[in-house]
Amino acid sequence: MFTELKLLDLKKCESVGDLVKSMTFCSFGARMLGEVSEKLSQWIKENQAPIAIFDGHLDSSLGELLQEMVKLKWLTNLVDSQTYFEDINNELKAPHKAIIIGSYTEKYENAIYQNSQESIFINQFGKVKPNQVTDGYYPNVVFADPNFILPVIYAVLKENLEGKKTTVSQLIETLKNYPGVAQEVSQGASVLSNMINDPNCTVFLTLSGAMTVAKMGLIICDMIDEKMINGICSTGALMAHGLVESVGLKHFKYNPADNDSKLAQQKLNRITDTLEPESNLDHIANVINTVLTEYEKSDYLSPRLFHQLVGEYLANKYPDQRGILKSAYLENVPVFVPAFNDSEIANDIYVHNRLREQNAQEKIVFNLELDTQFLVEMVTNSQKIGIFTIGGGVPRNFIQNVSPLIEIINERVETNLLEHKFAYGCRICPDPMYYGHLSGCTYSEGVSWRKMDEQGQFSEIHTDATLILPFLVKYVMEN
Repeated sequence: MFTELKLLDLKKCESVGDLVKSMTFCSFGARMLGEVSEKLSQWIKENQAPIAIFDGHLDSSLGELLQEMVKLKWLTNLVDSQTYFEDINNELKAPHKAIIIGSYTEKYENAIYQNSQESIFINQFGKVKPNQVTDGYYPNVVFADPNFILPVIYAVLKENLEGKKTTVSQLIETLKNYPGVAQEVSQGASVLSNMINDPNCTVFLTLSGAMTVAKMGLIICDMIDEKMINGICSTGALMAHGLVESVGLKHFKYNPADNDSKLAQQKLNRITDTLEPESNLDHIANVINTVLTEYEKSDYLSPRLFHQLVGEYLANKYPDQRGILKSAYLENVPVFVPAFNDSEIANDIYVHNRLREQNAQEKIVFNLELDTQFLVEMVTNSQKIGIFTIGGGVPRNFIQNVSPLIEIINERVETNLLEHKFAYGCRICPDPMYYGHLSGCTYSEGVSWRKMDEQGQFSEIHTDATLILPFLVKYVMEN
């Protein structure tokens, strides 16, 4: 029996506690945060509050928060790794639970790994007890900066244990007092809000990674429906898995008891900690065949035009179901997929064309240049442009590239198109710039390419987007 995952619906979340509870039924970092928050609440309610091990500064904002949690008896004690090691050898013999915050000294890691009944690890370094985490299974960990995670967990515990709710806006205000990712989230919320609320700004959302499998699809729908964004650029896979949700099909939580060979036999495709049944993709193939069979024009298609057709089909066939392409169609928001061939949908279109070939029918032909032309026209007809990026890769570059593209069109074709640099940018991606790939490149680097206005507003949030996107969009909705 597999656990069904559920779409995160921000409109049903009134507080940080509501939001984090919903994350329990999502994937990746969101699920880690949801499950750890639930576990901590359970321990405290059962009078098994953990010992906190923290090698950071006690006079830091994070150190002071942990001391407050000790006063509230949510933690039994707060010690550094050396003190924990010494206490284990001298007096700490009773069974106990532990929560390890941030990095810890290698010299004492064996004491940390071996002596607690059960341990939770919260850090951005992937540090954890050996074999606690396996491929696709992450019990009792959150791999993210504690400066962001602990204030969130504090708000959740405040609600679960004392009935005192915290709004996302209140959380974002609190995060200003913390360094690292917390500070980045606070700044990102401000930049995103300013970008969306600027009436002269055309806002592009770019998406990579498995955000729809992570159950973030309704958040993207909300951004479309609430007119926060004017265009989307995505990977093909992300739209394919989103299409699965749009017709009411389900994704499931991976059970590590089932190895990948067994999943292959059952045609259950694993995406890290999530399962996509092959039957879902077969159903989507039928949808695509129906859409293309009903398409009678001889004109070239493009990914944008194709997604528009699918959105129209969803609006007519599934009027009560929410979905990204349906919302995009209804709100006239173009959906670009520049690396279109790299997706399950493109596989289906290729097979569809092979069948047309067998039946001596004219094939459906795609012209990707149509979407480039449409993007250029969108930008040159805008007063300002902004970009909200989840991850990086081709979707990010396709949109950002429009600025130097217009520049070189003017130079080489001798046109006089209106040139624009991005006035706003907010990016959520854990990758650092020193790996040298696009996902980690900075907005400052973009200035050198004449993509970004050096006088613009930009923010970069270096962590898992499933942890951050719900909070940022809810913040904008509240404000």
